[in-house]
Formats: sequence, C-alpha cells, structure tokens
Amino acid sequence: MSDQMIKGGFNPHASIAERAARLPDKTAGQNRNGTEIESGNSFRELLNRRLEGERKELSFSKHADLRAKERNITTTAADLSRLSEACDRAAGKGVRDALIVMNDSAFIVNAGSKTIVTVVDKNEMKDNIFTNIEGAVFL
Repeated sequence: MSDQMIKGGFNPHASIAERAARLPDKTAGQNRNGTEIESGNSFRELLNRRLEGERKELSFSKHADLRAKERNITTTAADLSRLSEACDRAAGKGVRDALIVMNDSAFIVNAGSKTIVTVVDKNEMKDNIFTNIEGAVFL
C-alpha cells in the first residue's frame, strides 16, 4: 500500500489500473450482451445486413387462413407480392395495424410483422365496421 501513497495521499487510479491489468480480458470480440462483434465492417454494412434479416415474408395467421378458406378467397403469388409491398408502405408510414383492400377482399394486417390477421370478402365488407386499425391501403 505504501507504493500507492502519493505525497501522503492515496492514489485510487493506481489501484484501479493495477486491478484491471490483472483481470483476464473476457470481452474481446464480444459486446455487452455477450454476442460476437463483427470487425472490419462499416456501420452501414452492419445496418443493412440487420435490416435484411428482419425483412420477413408475408404470412397468414391461423385465423386468417381459416377465414380465407371459409370465404373461398384465394391469393396468387402476384397478390401476395402486392400485399407484402402494401405492408411495407404502411409500416414505412408508422402504421402498425392496417386495412388493405384488394381484389374485392379486405385484409387486416399487422404491418410490422407482415402477418395477415383476418380476411373479409366483398359481400361481408358492405356491413362490416373495421376497428383497431391505424391506416388503410387501397390496391
């Protein structure tokens, strides 16, 4: 302890530095969460890679799938692509739950997760009131 005394006082920096020097470096190559840090990539590359991984395909909930079958509502690959783009547009505007009207059918979707929650055909649209939506997209 005498080596830590400077002009009659205690030098806390020396003590901390000495302790830190003795600690094994367990965090090399990891961030605070313990996940691996990618080196050599720019922030833009990392962000783009993360965003690409988060983009997901359009999916039907069990309820929506059942309603589509009951109501004989079919969707082609082109329809699914248009619905997916509409989800992206709605999410881009900050809309979480949206009504998408396309081909005489209405789709209630969670735009963020790209999940179709329910489907309604044109006959049922006439008397229905759509609640808990934040926006609408007409295709």
